[in-house]
Amino acid sequence: MEFTIVYSNRARRWLIALLLAHVAYAVAFIWRSSFVVQGERFFCLFDDAMISMRYARNLAHGHGLVWNPTGERVEGFTNPLWTLIMAGWHLIPWPMSKASLPIQITSECCLLANLLILARIARQRLSEGFALLSVACAAFYYPLNNWALQGMEVGLLALLFSAGVWSTWQCERSRLSPWIALLPSAVAMLVRPDAAVAHLVFAFYLLWRNPEKRPVIVAAAFVWLLVCVGGQTLFRWVYYGDLAPNTYYLKMTGFPVFWRMTRGTLHAAWFWAKFLWPFAALALWHWVTVSRRTGPAGEGTREESLRRISADTLAPSLLLLGLVGAQTLYSCYVGGDAWERIAGANRFIAPVVPFAFILAFGTLEHLGGVQRLFSRGRSLGLIAYGFAGLVNPNMFFGPSSLAYLVLLEPPLYKADNERNVRLALALREFTQPHATVAVDYAGAPAYFADRQMIDLLGKADRHVARLPAHRNVLGVSRFLEYYPGHLKWDYKYSIGELQPDVVCAIWRRTLGDSHRYLHGTYLQGEIAGFSVYLKKGSPAIRWDQIPFTPTEVAAP
Repeated sequence: MEFTIVYSNRARRWLIALLLAHVAYAVAFIWRSSFVVQGERFFCLFDDAMISMRYARNLAHGHGLVWNPTGERVEGFTNPLWTLIMAGWHLIPWPMSKASLPIQITSECCLLANLLILARIARQRLSEGFALLSVACAAFYYPLNNWALQGMEVGLLALLFSAGVWSTWQCERSRLSPWIALLPSAVAMLVRPDAAVAHLVFAFYLLWRNPEKRPVIVAAAFVWLLVCVGGQTLFRWVYYGDLAPNTYYLKMTGFPVFWRMTRGTLHAAWFWAKFLWPFAALALWHWVTVSRRTGPAGEGTREESLRRISADTLAPSLLLLGLVGAQTLYSCYVGGDAWERIAGANRFIAPVVPFAFILAFGTLEHLGGVQRLFSRGRSLGLIAYGFAGLVNPNMFFGPSSLAYLVLLEPPLYKADNERNVRLALALREFTQPHATVAVDYAGAPAYFADRQMIDLLGKADRHVARLPAHRNVLGVSRFLEYYPGHLKWDYKYSIGELQPDVVCAIWRRTLGDSHRYLHGTYLQGEIAGFSVYLKKGSPAIRWDQIPFTPTEVAAP
Protein backbone atom coordinates (compact mmCIF):
# COMPACT_ATOMS: atom_id res chain seq x y z
CA MET A 1 0.00 0.00 0.00
CA GLU A 2 1.51 3.30 -1.11
CA PHE A 3 0.81 6.49 0.82
CA THR A 4 -0.31 9.51 -1.19
CA ILE A 5 -0.89 12.40 1.17
CA VAL A 6 0.44 15.34 -0.82
CA TYR A 7 -1.91 18.26 -1.42
CA SER A 8 -1.18 21.00 -3.92
CA ASN A 9 -0.72 24.53 -2.64
CA ARG A 10 -4.18 25.42 -3.91
CA ALA A 11 -5.73 22.48 -2.09
CA ARG A 12 -3.89 23.38 1.09
CA ARG A 13 -5.35 26.86 0.93
CA TRP A 14 -8.79 25.33 0.56
CA LEU A 15 -8.12 23.09 3.54
CA ILE A 16 -7.00 26.04 5.67
CA ALA A 17 -10.11 27.95 4.62
CA LEU A 18 -12.22 24.94 5.58
CA LEU A 19 -10.64 24.78 9.04
CA LEU A 20 -11.16 28.51 9.57
CA ALA A 21 -14.76 28.17 8.43
CA HIS A 22 -15.26 25.40 10.96
CA VAL A 23 -13.85 27.58 13.75
CA ALA A 24 -16.24 30.37 12.77
CA TYR A 25 -19.10 27.87 12.65
CA ALA A 26 -18.22 26.49 16.08
CA VAL A 27 -18.05 29.98 17.58
CA ALA A 28 -21.48 30.77 16.17
CA PHE A 29 -22.85 27.40 17.32
CA ILE A 30 -21.56 27.81 20.87
CA TRP A 31 -22.87 31.36 21.08
CA ARG A 32 -26.26 30.30 19.73
CA SER A 33 -26.37 27.50 22.31
CA SER A 34 -25.92 29.97 25.18
CA PHE A 35 -28.70 32.02 26.76
CA VAL A 36 -29.28 34.76 29.31
CA VAL A 37 -31.01 34.05 32.62
CA GLN A 38 -31.41 36.69 35.32
CA GLY A 39 -29.13 39.03 33.39
CA GLU A 40 -26.25 36.52 33.13
CA ARG A 41 -25.18 34.55 30.06
CA PHE A 42 -25.06 30.80 30.64
CA PHE A 43 -23.24 28.16 28.65
CA CYS A 44 -24.76 24.73 29.15
CA LEU A 45 -24.12 21.29 27.68
CA PHE A 46 -26.50 18.52 26.68
CA ASP A 47 -28.07 17.13 29.84
CA ASP A 48 -26.17 13.82 29.80
CA ALA A 49 -22.92 15.78 29.55
CA MET A 50 -24.01 17.86 32.54
CA ILE A 51 -24.25 14.63 34.55
CA SER A 52 -20.54 14.13 33.89
CA MET A 53 -19.96 17.79 34.75
CA ARG A 54 -21.49 17.26 38.21
CA TYR A 55 -19.20 14.27 38.79
CA ALA A 56 -16.26 16.35 37.55
CA ARG A 57 -17.00 19.30 39.81
CA ASN A 58 -17.41 17.09 42.87
CA LEU A 59 -14.07 15.43 42.10
CA ALA A 60 -12.32 18.76 41.59
CA HIS A 61 -13.76 20.06 44.86
CA GLY A 62 -12.52 17.06 46.82
CA HIS A 63 -15.79 15.15 47.23
CA GLY A 64 -14.76 12.23 45.04
CA LEU A 65 -16.00 10.96 41.69
CA VAL A 66 -19.63 10.98 42.81
CA TRP A 67 -22.94 12.48 41.76
CA ASN A 68 -23.86 13.50 45.30
CA PRO A 69 -21.14 14.69 47.72
CA THR A 70 -22.78 12.58 50.42
CA GLY A 71 -24.49 9.21 50.16
CA GLU A 72 -23.74 6.08 48.17
CA ARG A 73 -21.19 6.05 45.37
CA VAL A 74 -22.78 5.31 42.00
CA GLU A 75 -21.04 5.42 38.62
CA GLY A 76 -23.68 7.25 36.61
CA PHE A 77 -21.39 8.01 33.66
CA THR A 78 -19.71 5.95 30.92
CA ASN A 79 -17.04 8.42 29.79
CA PRO A 80 -14.35 8.32 32.50
CA LEU A 81 -11.48 10.07 30.71
CA TRP A 82 -13.78 12.77 29.37
CA THR A 83 -15.13 13.28 32.90
CA LEU A 84 -11.56 13.61 34.18
CA ILE A 85 -10.87 16.24 31.51
CA MET A 86 -13.94 18.09 32.75
CA ALA A 87 -12.62 17.79 36.30
CA GLY A 88 -9.33 19.32 35.19
CA TRP A 89 -11.14 22.37 33.85
CA HIS A 90 -13.02 22.65 37.15
CA LEU A 91 -9.74 23.23 38.96
CA ILE A 92 -9.92 26.72 37.47
CA PRO A 93 -12.44 28.84 39.42
CA TRP A 94 -14.82 29.56 36.55
CA PRO A 95 -18.23 31.09 37.33
CA MET A 96 -20.79 28.30 37.24
CA SER A 97 -22.45 29.98 34.27
CA LYS A 98 -19.23 29.75 32.21
CA ALA A 99 -17.88 26.36 33.31
CA SER A 100 -19.27 24.58 30.22
CA LEU A 101 -17.52 26.91 27.77
CA PRO A 102 -14.01 25.39 28.08
CA ILE A 103 -15.52 21.94 27.48
CA GLN A 104 -17.10 23.20 24.26
CA ILE A 105 -13.79 24.75 23.21
CA THR A 106 -12.00 21.49 23.98
CA SER A 107 -14.47 19.65 21.78
CA GLU A 108 -13.88 22.09 18.94
CA CYS A 109 -10.14 21.48 19.22
CA CYS A 110 -10.85 17.75 18.93
CA LEU A 111 -13.00 18.31 15.86
CA LEU A 112 -10.31 20.44 14.19
CA ALA A 113 -7.61 17.87 14.90
CA ASN A 114 -9.92 15.19 13.55
CA LEU A 115 -10.36 17.12 10.30
CA LEU A 116 -6.60 17.37 9.86
CA ILE A 117 -6.18 13.62 10.25
CA LEU A 118 -9.21 12.96 8.05
CA ALA A 119 -7.57 15.05 5.34
CA ARG A 120 -4.62 12.66 5.39
CA ILE A 121 -6.85 9.59 5.47
CA ALA A 122 -9.03 10.86 2.63
CA ARG A 123 -6.03 11.79 0.47
CA GLN A 124 -4.73 8.26 0.93
CA ARG A 125 -7.92 6.87 -0.58
CA LEU A 126 -9.10 9.67 -2.90
CA SER A 127 -7.93 12.21 -5.41
CA GLU A 128 -7.35 15.73 -4.14
CA GLY A 129 -10.77 17.10 -5.03
CA PHE A 130 -12.72 14.17 -3.65
CA ALA A 131 -10.58 14.18 -0.50
CA LEU A 132 -11.39 17.83 0.16
CA LEU A 133 -15.07 17.19 -0.54
CA SER A 134 -15.23 14.32 1.93
CA VAL A 135 -13.49 16.39 4.61
CA ALA A 136 -15.88 19.28 3.98
CA CYS A 137 -18.85 16.95 4.40
CA ALA A 138 -17.42 15.67 7.68
CA ALA A 139 -16.68 19.23 8.84
CA PHE A 140 -20.29 20.29 8.44
CA TYR A 141 -22.03 17.10 9.45
CA TYR A 142 -24.45 18.49 12.01
CA PRO A 143 -25.01 15.47 14.29
CA LEU A 144 -21.27 15.10 14.92
CA ASN A 145 -20.82 18.82 15.54
CA ASN A 146 -23.92 18.93 17.72
CA TRP A 147 -22.88 16.07 19.99
CA ALA A 148 -19.32 17.36 20.31
CA LEU A 149 -20.06 21.05 20.79
CA GLN A 150 -22.79 20.24 23.31
CA GLY A 151 -20.22 18.57 25.51
CA MET A 152 -20.38 14.86 24.73
CA GLU A 153 -17.23 12.79 24.27
CA VAL A 154 -18.14 12.11 20.63
CA GLY A 155 -15.66 14.64 19.22
CA LEU A 156 -12.77 13.15 21.15
CA LEU A 157 -13.76 9.64 20.08
CA ALA A 158 -13.92 10.72 16.43
CA LEU A 159 -10.39 12.11 16.76
CA LEU A 160 -9.07 8.94 18.39
CA PHE A 161 -10.73 6.68 15.81
CA SER A 162 -9.19 8.71 12.98
CA ALA A 163 -5.81 8.66 14.70
CA GLY A 164 -6.23 4.92 15.08
CA VAL A 165 -6.85 4.50 11.35
CA TRP A 166 -3.75 6.47 10.44
CA SER A 167 -1.51 4.77 12.99
CA THR A 168 -2.80 1.35 11.90
CA TRP A 169 -1.97 2.11 8.28
CA GLN A 170 1.48 3.26 9.38
CA CYS A 171 1.98 0.03 11.28
CA GLU A 172 0.92 -1.89 8.19
CA ARG A 173 3.83 -0.21 6.40
CA SER A 174 6.16 -1.07 9.33
CA ARG A 175 6.52 2.59 10.25
CA LEU A 176 5.05 2.12 13.74
CA SER A 177 5.08 -0.73 16.22
CA PRO A 178 1.75 -2.39 17.07
CA TRP A 179 2.04 -0.98 20.59
CA ILE A 180 1.99 2.59 19.25
CA ALA A 181 -0.48 1.83 16.49
CA LEU A 182 -3.07 0.59 19.00
CA LEU A 183 -2.46 3.44 21.45
CA PRO A 184 -5.24 5.71 20.06
CA SER A 185 -7.84 2.97 20.49
CA ALA A 186 -6.45 2.27 23.96
CA VAL A 187 -7.02 5.91 24.91
CA ALA A 188 -10.48 5.67 23.34
CA MET A 189 -11.28 2.82 25.75
CA LEU A 190 -10.45 5.19 28.59
CA VAL A 191 -12.88 7.68 27.12
CA ARG A 192 -15.58 5.01 26.76
CA PRO A 193 -15.02 1.35 27.66
CA ASP A 194 -17.18 0.26 24.72
CA ALA A 195 -14.54 1.67 22.38
CA ALA A 196 -13.12 -1.83 22.84
CA VAL A 197 -15.24 -2.65 19.77
CA ALA A 198 -13.13 -0.34 17.60
CA HIS A 199 -9.96 -1.53 19.35
CA LEU A 200 -10.68 -5.09 18.25
CA VAL A 201 -11.31 -3.94 14.67
CA PHE A 202 -7.87 -2.32 14.56
CA ALA A 203 -6.27 -5.40 16.09
CA PHE A 204 -7.89 -7.87 13.67
CA TYR A 205 -6.97 -5.68 10.71
CA LEU A 206 -3.32 -5.69 11.78
CA LEU A 207 -3.41 -9.45 12.30
CA TRP A 208 -4.68 -9.83 8.74
CA ARG A 209 -2.25 -7.41 7.12
CA ASN A 210 0.85 -8.14 9.21
CA PRO A 211 0.95 -11.92 9.70
CA GLU A 212 4.65 -11.84 10.52
CA LYS A 213 3.94 -9.65 13.57
CA ARG A 214 1.00 -11.58 14.95
CA PRO A 215 2.54 -12.44 18.36
CA VAL A 216 3.36 -8.77 18.99
CA ILE A 217 -0.04 -7.60 17.75
CA VAL A 218 -1.89 -10.08 19.98
CA ALA A 219 0.22 -9.06 22.97
CA ALA A 220 -0.30 -5.33 22.35
CA ALA A 221 -4.04 -5.67 21.78
CA PHE A 222 -4.52 -7.83 24.87
CA VAL A 223 -2.36 -5.71 27.17
CA TRP A 224 -4.04 -2.46 26.15
CA LEU A 225 -7.45 -4.09 26.62
CA LEU A 226 -6.44 -5.46 30.01
CA VAL A 227 -4.94 -2.18 31.21
CA CYS A 228 -7.70 0.12 29.96
CA VAL A 229 -10.89 -1.90 30.37
CA GLY A 230 -9.62 -4.24 33.06
CA GLY A 231 -8.12 -1.35 35.00
CA GLN A 232 -11.41 0.54 34.90
CA THR A 233 -13.27 -2.56 36.04
CA LEU A 234 -10.92 -3.04 38.98
CA PHE A 235 -11.23 0.62 39.95
CA ARG A 236 -15.00 0.42 39.63
CA TRP A 237 -15.15 -2.64 41.87
CA VAL A 238 -13.00 -1.05 44.54
CA TYR A 239 -14.53 2.44 44.40
CA TYR A 240 -18.18 1.81 43.52
CA GLY A 241 -18.63 -1.86 44.42
CA ASP A 242 -19.81 -2.77 40.91
CA LEU A 243 -18.30 -4.54 37.92
CA ALA A 244 -20.13 -2.39 35.36
CA PRO A 245 -21.27 1.24 35.22
CA ASN A 246 -24.68 1.93 36.67
CA THR A 247 -25.89 2.92 33.21
CA TYR A 248 -25.14 -0.62 32.02
CA TYR A 249 -27.68 -2.03 34.47
CA LEU A 250 -30.10 0.76 33.59
CA LYS A 251 -30.05 0.20 29.83
CA MET A 252 -28.92 -3.40 29.31
CA THR A 253 -30.92 -5.28 31.92
CA GLY A 254 -34.60 -5.69 32.70
CA PHE A 255 -35.77 -5.55 29.07
CA PRO A 256 -35.99 -8.41 26.52
CA VAL A 257 -32.74 -8.56 24.56
CA PHE A 258 -34.47 -9.43 21.29
CA TRP A 259 -36.75 -6.40 21.34
CA ARG A 260 -33.91 -4.14 22.45
CA MET A 261 -31.79 -5.28 19.51
CA THR A 262 -34.75 -5.06 17.15
CA ARG A 263 -35.22 -1.42 18.01
CA GLY A 264 -31.51 -0.70 17.58
CA THR A 265 -31.41 -2.54 14.26
CA LEU A 266 -34.44 -0.73 12.84
CA HIS A 267 -33.03 2.67 13.78
CA ALA A 268 -29.61 1.83 12.33
CA ALA A 269 -31.12 0.48 9.11
CA TRP A 270 -33.32 3.54 8.70
CA PHE A 271 -30.40 5.87 9.39
CA TRP A 272 -28.07 4.30 6.83
CA ALA A 273 -30.83 3.97 4.24
CA LYS A 274 -31.52 7.70 4.48
CA PHE A 275 -27.83 8.53 4.54
CA LEU A 276 -26.71 6.37 1.62
CA TRP A 277 -29.54 6.53 -0.90
CA PRO A 278 -28.13 9.50 -2.91
CA PHE A 279 -24.72 7.84 -3.11
CA ALA A 280 -26.37 4.58 -4.17
CA ALA A 281 -28.41 6.41 -6.81
CA LEU A 282 -25.31 8.10 -8.22
CA ALA A 283 -23.42 4.82 -8.29
CA LEU A 284 -26.32 3.07 -10.01
CA TRP A 285 -26.61 5.87 -12.56
CA HIS A 286 -22.98 5.43 -13.48
CA TRP A 287 -23.17 1.66 -13.53
CA VAL A 288 -26.19 1.66 -15.85
CA THR A 289 -25.42 4.56 -18.19
CA VAL A 290 -21.66 4.99 -18.24
CA SER A 291 -19.78 1.82 -17.46
CA ARG A 292 -21.20 -0.01 -20.49
CA ARG A 293 -19.55 2.43 -22.82
CA THR A 294 -16.41 1.25 -24.49
CA GLY A 295 -13.37 3.29 -25.31
CA PRO A 296 -9.70 2.89 -26.14
CA ALA A 297 -8.27 -0.12 -24.32
CA GLY A 298 -11.67 -0.79 -22.80
CA GLU A 299 -11.72 2.42 -20.77
CA GLY A 300 -15.00 3.02 -18.98
CA THR A 301 -16.11 -0.60 -18.95
CA ARG A 302 -17.14 -2.62 -15.93
CA GLU A 303 -14.23 -4.93 -16.54
CA GLU A 304 -11.75 -2.07 -16.43
CA SER A 305 -13.20 -0.86 -13.11
CA LEU A 306 -13.03 -4.31 -11.58
CA ARG A 307 -9.45 -4.84 -12.72
CA ARG A 308 -8.40 -1.81 -10.68
CA ILE A 309 -9.44 -3.57 -7.47
CA SER A 310 -6.83 -5.62 -5.64
CA ALA A 311 -6.32 -6.73 -2.06
CA ASP A 312 -3.77 -4.01 -1.44
CA THR A 313 -5.98 -1.24 -2.79
CA LEU A 314 -9.10 -2.56 -1.08
CA ALA A 315 -7.65 -3.35 2.36
CA PRO A 316 -7.44 0.22 3.74
CA SER A 317 -11.05 0.82 2.77
CA LEU A 318 -12.02 -2.40 4.52
CA LEU A 319 -10.59 -0.97 7.74
CA LEU A 320 -12.85 2.06 7.40
CA LEU A 321 -15.78 -0.16 6.50
CA GLY A 322 -15.01 -2.42 9.45
CA LEU A 323 -15.14 0.50 11.87
CA VAL A 324 -18.41 1.78 10.43
CA GLY A 325 -19.89 -1.71 10.50
CA ALA A 326 -18.67 -2.56 14.00
CA GLN A 327 -20.01 0.66 15.52
CA THR A 328 -23.32 0.12 13.73
CA LEU A 329 -23.61 -3.45 14.98
CA TYR A 330 -22.78 -2.29 18.49
CA SER A 331 -25.50 0.34 18.23
CA CYS A 332 -27.92 -2.41 17.14
CA TYR A 333 -26.90 -4.58 20.09
CA VAL A 334 -27.41 -1.90 22.74
CA GLY A 335 -30.71 -0.77 21.23
CA GLY A 336 -29.44 2.51 19.83
CA ASP A 337 -29.76 5.80 21.64
CA ALA A 338 -32.73 7.78 22.89
CA TRP A 339 -32.28 10.66 20.46
CA GLU A 340 -32.11 9.32 16.88
CA ARG A 341 -35.50 10.74 15.98
CA ILE A 342 -34.27 14.22 16.94
CA ALA A 343 -30.53 14.32 16.29
CA GLY A 344 -29.87 11.90 13.42
CA ALA A 345 -26.75 9.82 13.95
CA ASN A 346 -26.58 8.59 17.52
CA ARG A 347 -23.55 8.83 19.77
CA PHE A 348 -22.25 5.41 18.75
CA ILE A 349 -22.40 5.95 15.00
CA ALA A 350 -21.61 9.68 14.69
CA PRO A 351 -17.82 9.30 15.31
CA VAL A 352 -17.43 7.01 12.28
CA VAL A 353 -19.70 8.84 9.83
CA PRO A 354 -16.66 10.73 8.39
CA PHE A 355 -15.33 7.34 7.27
CA ALA A 356 -18.64 6.70 5.51
CA PHE A 357 -18.14 9.90 3.51
CA ILE A 358 -14.68 8.74 2.43
CA LEU A 359 -15.98 5.31 1.47
CA ALA A 360 -18.95 6.71 -0.45
CA PHE A 361 -16.95 9.26 -2.41
CA GLY A 362 -14.23 6.68 -2.97
CA THR A 363 -16.78 4.38 -4.58
CA LEU A 364 -18.07 7.15 -6.83
CA GLU A 365 -14.58 8.18 -7.83
CA HIS A 366 -13.69 4.59 -8.61
CA LEU A 367 -16.73 4.43 -10.88
CA GLY A 368 -15.55 7.42 -12.84
CA GLY A 369 -15.81 10.72 -11.02
CA VAL A 370 -17.72 13.85 -11.97
CA GLN A 371 -16.74 14.14 -15.62
CA ARG A 372 -17.57 10.56 -16.57
CA LEU A 373 -20.61 10.41 -14.35
CA PHE A 374 -22.23 13.47 -15.93
CA SER A 375 -21.38 13.91 -19.57
CA ARG A 376 -23.36 17.18 -19.66
CA GLY A 377 -20.93 18.94 -17.40
CA ARG A 378 -19.08 19.23 -14.16
CA SER A 379 -21.56 21.60 -12.51
CA LEU A 380 -24.38 19.08 -12.47
CA GLY A 381 -22.08 16.50 -10.95
CA LEU A 382 -20.91 18.85 -8.22
CA ILE A 383 -24.52 19.72 -7.37
CA ALA A 384 -25.39 16.04 -7.13
CA TYR A 385 -22.34 15.31 -4.99
CA GLY A 386 -23.05 18.30 -2.78
CA PHE A 387 -26.59 17.09 -2.19
CA ALA A 388 -25.37 13.58 -1.42
CA GLY A 389 -22.67 14.67 1.02
CA LEU A 390 -23.73 18.00 2.53
CA VAL A 391 -27.49 18.32 2.21
CA ASN A 392 -29.09 14.89 2.53
CA PRO A 393 -27.07 13.67 5.57
CA ASN A 394 -28.14 16.79 7.46
CA MET A 395 -31.85 16.29 6.74
CA PHE A 396 -32.11 13.94 9.70
CA PHE A 397 -35.78 14.74 10.35
CA GLY A 398 -36.63 16.31 7.01
CA PRO A 399 -35.75 19.46 5.05
CA SER A 400 -36.58 21.69 8.03
CA SER A 401 -33.56 20.30 9.86
CA LEU A 402 -31.31 22.20 7.44
CA ALA A 403 -32.23 25.32 9.42
CA TYR A 404 -30.27 23.81 12.32
CA LEU A 405 -27.28 23.16 10.08
CA VAL A 406 -27.03 26.82 9.02
CA LEU A 407 -27.92 27.98 12.56
CA LEU A 408 -31.12 29.74 11.56
CA GLU A 409 -32.55 27.68 14.40
CA PRO A 410 -30.73 27.50 17.75
CA PRO A 411 -28.89 24.22 18.45
CA LEU A 412 -30.95 21.22 19.45
CA TYR A 413 -31.77 20.96 23.16
CA LYS A 414 -31.06 24.65 23.83
CA ALA A 415 -34.65 25.20 24.96
CA ASP A 416 -34.42 22.26 27.38
CA ASN A 417 -31.09 23.53 28.70
CA GLU A 418 -32.49 27.00 29.37
CA ARG A 419 -35.55 25.61 31.14
CA ASN A 420 -33.34 23.36 33.26
CA VAL A 421 -31.10 26.26 34.26
CA ARG A 422 -34.09 28.43 35.18
CA LEU A 423 -35.45 25.58 37.29
CA ALA A 424 -32.08 25.04 38.97
CA LEU A 425 -31.62 28.70 39.84
CA ALA A 426 -35.12 28.82 41.31
CA LEU A 427 -34.31 25.74 43.40
CA ARG A 428 -31.21 27.47 44.76
CA GLU A 429 -33.31 30.44 45.79
CA PHE A 430 -36.13 28.71 47.63
CA THR A 431 -34.32 25.70 49.15
CA GLN A 432 -31.75 25.41 51.90
CA PRO A 433 -28.32 23.95 51.01
CA HIS A 434 -29.24 20.71 52.80
CA ALA A 435 -32.47 20.21 50.82
CA THR A 436 -33.01 16.99 48.86
CA VAL A 437 -34.42 17.36 45.35
CA ALA A 438 -35.75 14.59 43.08
CA VAL A 439 -35.47 15.13 39.32
CA ASP A 440 -35.72 13.23 36.06
CA TYR A 441 -33.23 15.49 34.27
CA ALA A 442 -30.12 14.39 36.15
CA GLY A 443 -27.69 16.83 34.52
CA ALA A 444 -28.24 20.58 34.39
CA PRO A 445 -30.72 20.85 37.31
CA ALA A 446 -28.36 18.88 39.54
CA TYR A 447 -25.28 20.81 38.43
CA PHE A 448 -26.66 24.34 38.73
CA ALA A 449 -28.94 23.77 41.76
CA ASP A 450 -26.06 22.23 43.73
CA ARG A 451 -28.30 20.33 46.12
CA GLN A 452 -28.49 16.71 47.27
CA MET A 453 -30.30 15.02 44.39
CA ILE A 454 -32.38 11.91 43.73
CA ASP A 455 -32.37 10.59 40.15
CA LEU A 456 -35.90 9.44 39.36
CA LEU A 457 -34.91 7.63 36.14
CA GLY A 458 -31.98 5.81 37.65
CA LYS A 459 -28.80 6.97 35.89
CA ALA A 460 -27.30 7.72 39.28
CA ASP A 461 -29.50 5.47 41.41
CA ARG A 462 -28.41 1.87 41.96
CA HIS A 463 -31.85 0.65 43.06
CA VAL A 464 -33.77 2.04 40.09
CA ALA A 465 -31.17 0.94 37.53
CA ARG A 466 -31.60 -2.71 38.49
CA LEU A 467 -35.39 -2.80 38.24
CA PRO A 468 -37.32 -4.47 35.41
CA ALA A 469 -38.14 -1.96 32.69
CA HIS A 470 -41.67 -0.66 32.29
CA ARG A 471 -43.35 -1.75 29.06
CA ASN A 472 -45.59 0.05 26.54
CA VAL A 473 -44.49 3.45 27.83
CA LEU A 474 -44.35 5.15 24.43
CA GLY A 475 -47.50 3.60 23.03
CA VAL A 476 -45.71 2.31 19.93
CA SER A 477 -45.04 -1.09 18.38
CA ARG A 478 -42.98 -3.51 20.44
CA PHE A 479 -40.37 -3.25 17.67
CA LEU A 480 -39.71 0.34 18.76
CA GLU A 481 -40.84 0.43 22.39
CA TYR A 482 -37.35 0.22 23.87
CA TYR A 483 -36.30 3.73 24.96
CA PRO A 484 -32.76 3.69 26.39
CA GLY A 485 -32.47 5.18 29.85
CA HIS A 486 -36.13 6.12 30.20
CA LEU A 487 -37.98 2.93 31.10
CA LYS A 488 -37.18 2.47 34.78
CA TRP A 489 -38.61 4.29 37.76
CA ASP A 490 -39.93 3.44 41.20
CA TYR A 491 -41.79 6.35 42.75
CA LYS A 492 -42.75 4.27 45.77
CA TYR A 493 -39.03 4.19 46.55
CA SER A 494 -37.80 7.54 45.17
CA ILE A 495 -40.68 9.62 46.57
CA GLY A 496 -42.54 7.46 49.05
CA GLU A 497 -39.49 6.11 50.91
CA LEU A 498 -36.78 8.72 50.32
CA GLN A 499 -39.20 11.62 50.93
CA PRO A 500 -37.36 14.39 49.04
CA ASP A 501 -38.09 17.97 50.04
CA VAL A 502 -38.77 18.89 46.41
CA VAL A 503 -39.86 16.76 43.47
CA CYS A 504 -39.62 18.34 40.04
CA ALA A 505 -39.44 17.67 36.32
CA ILE A 506 -41.24 14.33 36.47
CA TRP A 507 -41.32 12.85 32.98
CA ARG A 508 -44.87 13.42 31.72
CA ARG A 509 -45.26 9.78 30.61
CA THR A 510 -44.73 8.65 34.21
CA LEU A 511 -46.63 11.42 35.98
CA GLY A 512 -49.66 9.25 36.70
CA ASP A 513 -47.53 6.76 38.61
CA SER A 514 -46.31 9.47 40.98
CA HIS A 515 -49.57 11.03 42.17
CA ARG A 516 -50.33 8.38 44.77
CA TYR A 517 -47.07 9.30 46.54
CA LEU A 518 -47.50 13.06 46.10
CA HIS A 519 -51.15 13.47 47.07
CA GLY A 520 -51.62 14.61 50.64
CA THR A 521 -47.89 14.98 51.30
CA TYR A 522 -46.81 17.55 48.71
CA LEU A 523 -48.04 20.87 47.34
CA GLN A 524 -47.62 21.64 43.65
CA GLY A 525 -46.77 24.56 41.36
CA GLU A 526 -44.90 25.27 38.16
CA ILE A 527 -41.48 26.73 37.31
CA ALA A 528 -40.17 27.20 33.75
CA GLY A 529 -42.80 24.80 32.45
CA PHE A 530 -41.91 22.06 34.96
CA SER A 531 -44.29 20.75 37.60
CA VAL A 532 -42.73 21.24 41.04
CA TYR A 533 -43.88 19.52 44.23
CA LEU A 534 -42.98 20.77 47.72
CA LYS A 535 -43.09 18.58 50.80
CA LYS A 536 -45.51 20.08 53.29
CA GLY A 537 -43.82 21.65 56.30
CA SER A 538 -40.29 20.93 55.09
CA PRO A 539 -37.75 23.09 56.96
CA ALA A 540 -35.41 22.79 53.94
CA ILE A 541 -37.74 24.99 51.88
CA ARG A 542 -37.73 28.79 52.12
CA TRP A 543 -41.48 29.11 51.90
CA ASP A 544 -41.39 32.88 51.56
CA GLN A 545 -39.20 32.60 48.45
CA ILE A 546 -41.41 30.25 46.44
CA PRO A 547 -42.12 31.84 43.01
CA PHE A 548 -45.67 30.45 42.79
CA THR A 549 -48.74 29.90 44.95
CA PRO A 550 -48.71 26.22 45.94
CA THR A 551 -51.86 24.14 45.59
CA GLU A 552 -52.88 20.66 46.67
CA VAL A 553 -51.93 17.71 44.47
CA ALA A 554 -54.96 16.09 42.88
CA ALA A 555 -55.96 12.65 44.08
CA PRO A 556 -54.74 9.78 41.87
